[in-house]
Amino acid sequence: MNATLALCRLGLEVAKMSRSCTPVPDRTFAMGMIEMAEFADLIDTPTANRYRDALDEKFVERNTQLKEAS
Repeated sequence: MNATLALCRLGLEVAKMSRSCTPVPDRTFAMGMIEMAEFADLIDTPTANRYRDALDEKFVERNTQLKEAS
């Protein structure tokens, strides 16, 4: 896998969070993908941190939406 493909896939996982029915396990899965990409040197630490921050932001938004809906 190359870095471009890894970045595209991570971006997709972060974007999917905004419509997740189960945000906690989906966040855990996406966070694992970020960790693995960083460990495999497909992305550097600052890039991984940006993806983590974006994922956390989407997670909080989605979690709030689901709590308000119930």
